[in-house]
Amino acid sequence: MTAVEVHVDRALETLVAYSGLSSLPIGGAFISRYAEDMSRTWDTRYEWLADGFGIRMKGEKFQQDFHGMVECRNAIVHGSGHLTKRQRNGFAKFVQLRKQLESVLNVRVHGTEIVFSTDSAQDSLRVASSFVRGFDRAVLGVANLDY
Repeated sequence: MTAVEVHVDRALETLVAYSGLSSLPIGGAFISRYAEDMSRTWDTRYEWLADGFGIRMKGEKFQQDFHGMVECRNAIVHGSGHLTKRQRNGFAKFVQLRKQLESVLNVRVHGTEIVFSTDSAQDSLRVASSFVRGFDRAVLGVANLDY
């Protein structure tokens, strides 16, 4: 997860630099005020990529699978290995998340506890790799960057 976040954040920084926005006084002020917001959450990353640079990937299979990985990480970090209150809020959303965790990462949910299989680590690497490839294709489709 961390390596993917760093990769995406580096791409965002490169896109901002490539845009030339920082060469204008108002652009510099804008960047100093909003740069941190660009990488606050995955949703804000996707919004900035779409609204600021025309890079839309939300809803793509690679992004949806990665979203499951983000939710799994959030259960580990914020729920101490259990789905968080936010993740359990709304029955349909809860059921969908359970299905996604199992089908994408081979992670089962027993009650609210997440339980990894012997394949979960390998599946996580596959999902992360697929996301980076899809992300890079989307970014390079808009701008020829080296990040």
